[in-house]
Amino acid sequence: MKPFRNVTFCPTGFNDEEISKSISRKILKLGGCYSKDLTRQVNVLVIGKTKETNKYRFAVRHRHDIVFIDLRAIDVLYERWLAGDDIIGEQPGVVDPVASALNTLKTRYSAGPLDNFYIFIGRVDSFSKERLEEICHTLKCHKCNSSHFVKDCKSRNDHKTVVFVTDSLQGARVEAAIEQQIPIVHYKWILDCQRRNAALEFDPYYLLPRIPENLTFDEIGLESCNCWDNLSKPTPEIDHNITGAPASSNLFQKFKVEGDRIWEKAMSKSDSNDVLNQGAARLSPPPEVQENQPRADESIFQGATFNISHRFSEQQTDILRRVIEQNGGVLQAESQYLVIPSDFPLDLLENDEISNQTLVTEFFIERCLNYKLLIRPPDSWSKPFLRNRNVTLVPSRTLLHDEGQSLQVAITGFHGVELLHLNKILKVMEPMGIKFVEYLNKKTDLLLINLPALPSIPRDHPLWKNQYRDLFTAQLEHGNDSSNQILRNSLKRKIQFVKQEHSIPVVTPAFLIDLLARTSSSNSSRQTVCLNNISWCIICPRGSKESFGIELVLGKDSSLSKEELKSKSPQKATRSARKRRNSSSTDPAKRKTRIADKRAGDAIDLPAQHALLPT
Repeated sequence: MKPFRNVTFCPTGFNDEEISKSISRKILKLGGCYSKDLTRQVNVLVIGKTKETNKYRFAVRHRHDIVFIDLRAIDVLYERWLAGDDIIGEQPGVVDPVASALNTLKTRYSAGPLDNFYIFIGRVDSFSKERLEEICHTLKCHKCNSSHFVKDCKSRNDHKTVVFVTDSLQGARVEAAIEQQIPIVHYKWILDCQRRNAALEFDPYYLLPRIPENLTFDEIGLESCNCWDNLSKPTPEIDHNITGAPASSNLFQKFKVEGDRIWEKAMSKSDSNDVLNQGAARLSPPPEVQENQPRADESIFQGATFNISHRFSEQQTDILRRVIEQNGGVLQAESQYLVIPSDFPLDLLENDEISNQTLVTEFFIERCLNYKLLIRPPDSWSKPFLRNRNVTLVPSRTLLHDEGQSLQVAITGFHGVELLHLNKILKVMEPMGIKFVEYLNKKTDLLLINLPALPSIPRDHPLWKNQYRDLFTAQLEHGNDSSNQILRNSLKRKIQFVKQEHSIPVVTPAFLIDLLARTSSSNSSRQTVCLNNISWCIICPRGSKESFGIELVLGKDSSLSKEELKSKSPQKATRSARKRRNSSSTDPAKRKTRIADKRAGDAIDLPAQHALLPT
């Protein structure tokens, strides 16, 4: 559970005591050790605002075993860990957990060796200038220029290290660089920095005026590092991406995303590369399938008949058709199920499309594949949820904690296919006035929580007995991973933060489904849904229904509602609401606990559970 257990981190280049304390707290929570001195036990050097330190120079010259990372990488790692990510992952052939942790830090989080360098590349006769420039960008240099030399570059970049790279002291640009007292460095310095994966000292080892004429190429800079023998093979060019993910993915895609995993498994018999990404799930069947990959379960849709709506594109229809048929389903015009895109409004469907068929979205196919059974009847995730796009949500002023007009929503406790679908629903609702935020902080207005993640709520509670209980049935019976300690700890921190630091409503996704169900154009043009409804509310501050109401404005009135929102001043209402909430928590003992937790860093920008699939 502690990914960096027995890994020792050492800081360098920190000039802010508060930042240093924050980084040390996060390292300790991640299981690592924190040493202010560069001892033999140190495995990782955390670099602050500068590399111009004795610790960095010594480690580069003498300690091949030390990994160099930027302080921002600690923040990224900590946020991913709180969100439940396995930040180390499986590493075939690596048994030692410390070695696994260091390998992850080195390959995914290394600090850019040349991130503070402004490099000019002049005349180079024995090496490709284009290749040198490419390497400089790979090593994350601030800027690299091989076309012309800017005379006042040093004065304009006084916080950067300016270097002129060449293999000849002849030429007007070299003379201009010498005039500005810019170091003239042999291009081998760039190659050696790449090999060392760190910024080597160029004075005196690579300064072109000091290199003897009889010195061979291999001997240039040889004494700049005492651990070349341990780096006999050049280090692969690393894309120093601070997000910590491989170059082809983002922060939330360290492993295959849940949606891709489901469809990859279902499409294991197909060689298609088509992508379903318009109004439906992102279906990405792999170009190559390994022989030992699980085959599609041909019994999932056995005996079921489907009709795919013409609202899907040709490529989307082809993927859905093959997935359904490979899993035993039959396609025909008069069928049990009509599959429509999840983001297509029901109000726009024609009468002949509805008939007597059961309407489902591509979510239904994903859920059946995920749970390896035909979900009958389709649950609330699987049914079409979008009725009308022309809707504006007008929250009560006491709900808003920021000057923005949108209701800021964080989520927690979700994983797997439910996380995939919730992320897409929130994306569809964004134009209506709901904004999904990755971090639970004091600007968040609402927290969505997964009911099965709360085993303390009895099964006879109204939360389990209302019309939306089927949102949680499948995961409770077949797939709820309540044993994931990281997810449970993250959820507990967020609930504690809401209870002690930031009193906001905590509700289940049933609230969203009910909200969307009321958006049909056949309903009244103005309705109100209250968050403190026992059918979906877990926690709510004290107050009237009106204090936690969200008004739905449909059709032509939606443009007027935007002007109404602009005319409202949430700041005053928010201050008064906070006073009311805080007045109920004046117990000195509780206040001490809250202050202690805040100092410990447990209630600062807690990340909500990340969505696994890009939308």
